[in-house]
Amino acid sequence: MESTDLGKRLESAFVDRVEWTARSQKRLYVSIAPAQLYPVFDWLRENIPGFRLGTSTGIDLREGVGVFHHFVVNGMPLVVTLKVIASKPDPRVPSLAAKIPSARWIEREMAEMLGIEFEGHPDPRRLLKAEAFSDIYPQRRGFDTRAFKESIGERLDF
Repeated sequence: MESTDLGKRLESAFVDRVEWTARSQKRLYVSIAPAQLYPVFDWLRENIPGFRLGTSTGIDLREGVGVFHHFVVNGMPLVVTLKVIASKPDPRVPSLAAKIPSARWIEREMAEMLGIEFEGHPDPRRLLKAEAFSDIYPQRRGFDTRAFKESIGERLDF
């Protein structure tokens, strides 16, 4: 299956709820609202044999905080990225961790580093940061490395 074929199938299954771009025959990007994550994911898992999570990434964008789940298809050179943009200052996205256990750690990392709340995450414990830094998000655009280093007494020349 090629990315364009899958994009057209998604478009017909989710009329006016998905936007897709095929960057090549092997790469499909699907933009969805947070509320569409579960329905689109469930449809893909049911209709594409071998559909599994490769990894997820988060990025602070001008228009919100992006959560990109990158899926691969066993036996095919196809990668599908589900792109969800959550609103600032309090970004919230449904958690895939209950449906895909391998998403647990990466969602916990994105929660701490970008301040995303993954709604329904089965284990939202801290993973990386000390409790004292719970409201500091080092991967957000406004993070001031110099001010942070000064606040913890670290040398600025490193």
